[in-house]
Amino acid sequence: MNHHCKTLSTFCVQKLVLLLLISLFHTGIHAQKQAADQVSRAELNTLIDSISALVPRYYITPKIGQQIVDYIQVKNSKGHYSTITDPRILSDSLSADLRAINGDLHMDMIYRSPREMATENTSSIQVNESGPWTNYGLSEVKILEGNIGYLKIKHFTRHQYLEAIKPVIANAFEILKNTDALIVDVQNNGGGFEEMVAHYISYFFDSKTPIHLSDYRCTLHDHTYGVSTDPNILGTKLPNIKLYVLTNANTGSAAESFAYMLKHLERATIIGEITAGAGNGASVHEINDRFSIQLSTEETINAITKTSFEKIGVIPHHQVKGSTAFPKAYRMALEYAKEKNIKEVHPSNYEHLISFISSSKNNAPVDIGIYSKYLGVYKGGAIQITISLENNNLYGQMRSKGGKMALTPLENHIFKVGNLKERIQFIFNEKGEVKQLIGIDSPMELTKIPHVP
Repeated sequence: MNHHCKTLSTFCVQKLVLLLLISLFHTGIHAQKQAADQVSRAELNTLIDSISALVPRYYITPKIGQQIVDYIQVKNSKGHYSTITDPRILSDSLSADLRAINGDLHMDMIYRSPREMATENTSSIQVNESGPWTNYGLSEVKILEGNIGYLKIKHFTRHQYLEAIKPVIANAFEILKNTDALIVDVQNNGGGFEEMVAHYISYFFDSKTPIHLSDYRCTLHDHTYGVSTDPNILGTKLPNIKLYVLTNANTGSAAESFAYMLKHLERATIIGEITAGAGNGASVHEINDRFSIQLSTEETINAITKTSFEKIGVIPHHQVKGSTAFPKAYRMALEYAKEKNIKEVHPSNYEHLISFISSSKNNAPVDIGIYSKYLGVYKGGAIQITISLENNNLYGQMRSKGGKMALTPLENHIFKVGNLKERIQFIFNEKGEVKQLIGIDSPMELTKIPHVP
């Protein structure tokens, strides 16, 4: 017994030592990897020297470019960067300082992690986010109820894909050609290439000659080039369709150009938030195998305003929160279609559909005091619905019917149920207490069951 215990104990000690050695081995490898990833003094010097050489040479305003360099060199001389060894933190710090003088959002230090570099060099798992993998940025085409078109553009793809995307865009507009109004969504679209912007805009005009949209001036080469619409695009143009463009604070660069051009051509109604204000053209310069710098190298000059949205952003015709821009545009599009009524649809159809769309005025902060009165269980016959509140959102759930449905506020204690064409209303008694839950579009009368502590 004692001998057995001794043998087991010896085995345990040996195993513990082995595990400790393995742990130390892996810790050593991890430490070596961390050390390899860290920014060395020599690499830091390379980064600062590259910034000092590239920014004054390529920045659209050489004087401001030199001010940016002076600012970074002063910080470097005071040892600000020498204490940063994590490449990600250094990249973020340099990006912030590249923008510190004039807030140019196209100024950026780009770091590629070893994983990103490995992925880029591994063809079996390589994904080009700007090309076919994302359908060249055209992510959604659909017809909303009421015959309103919807087009979602996530980014404006690279010019190398222009020929490939032409039939894709033509097919999208073929689907949309019979709609009575069109909503184009560029919210959270970070930009891309102006040639793509011009190609999309070409579908909204029927001019026989190109329409000059914007110029781009490069200081270094004293060169200016422009973009214009293409009168000879594939497929069907929609020059007369009522157009709404959705924006938010994350709409940037070329996506801002899209909204800005259409706004000043008086071709679209812009709805949403003021955009990012990244109006300059940019180019990327590689410094070493893991750091690159993006620089503003071209000044944008709109053909109509003779200026740009740099540091200002595109100011919408209707400024609303990004989250309420779509219902605002959808409601406006339906009201327009009702007014024109080209297809001679009875107005009540539009009115009924509009009643299901929450307007921006109904998206005020939630009144928890009122919402708390709705909570509880409502029952009538075989129907039982539980109303709950989660993260300031109201939900309804039928017994044994699975998932909860979000309740969207409309007016006078009336809510839209999920994505259904159903509305419910909470009915109060003379004491200000909720007593019933009724259906507006389907017959339903449920009584609130008193809460038993």
